[in-house]
Amino acid sequence: MAASADLPPDARRLPRPRVAMKGQLLHGIHREAADVVIRNLTEGGAKVRLTSTVNAATGDRLVLRLPTGDRPCAVAWKSGDEIGLRFDPA
Repeated sequence: MAASADLPPDARRLPRPRVAMKGQLLHGIHREAADVVIRNLTEGGAKVRLTSTVNAATGDRLVLRLPTGDRPCAVAWKSGDEIGLRFDPA
């Protein structure tokens, strides 16, 4: 039996600590800034709630601006006003 078969359906590679932190997504050709609320954050990525419209599709390249610095990332998924981001490897 494979190890993945032993995991519950909602198992994740890394635990997702909940946070409520302000941040910004830099997007588009001119790197427009959109305010977001960061809902969870790991070394591998983040889930953010949009507070304004961001035209980004799965796979689009963005930058998440955090208080600790900018993190280049890609859109992993989008649902309503939430976006899942996958950080580029360091």
